Amino acid sequence: MNYNYRYRLNPSEDLRERLAWTVDTCRQVYNHFLHRLNRHDDTSSYSEQKRLPDLKKWWSDLQNVHSKVLQKVVQRLYDNLSTLKGRKQNGYSVGELKWKSP
Repeated sequence: MNYNYRYRLNPSEDLRERLAWTVDTCRQVYNHFLHRLNRHDDTSSYSEQKRLPDLKKWWSDLQNVHSKVLQKVVQRLYDNLSTLKGRKQNGYSVGELKWKSP
């Protein structure tokens, strides 16, 4: 049997602000790649992840976010898209991925 342990986190105010900033930056990256996905249908998760180093040079705030976190954001977008396609093939009425608001 696998157990999932849960721990309560009581961060300091400074750490709380940094975590909120990181989550907001990941939201903006998700929206950026969602916009790219809507414009270019033939992209893949890996091809978009290869764009992250150039995006980090252009978007200086991304240098403060770990690269694996940004890769997971892009992967989450494509996983969500894959789930929608699967549900559509199973006969469910699905919409499209939505823009994440602040």
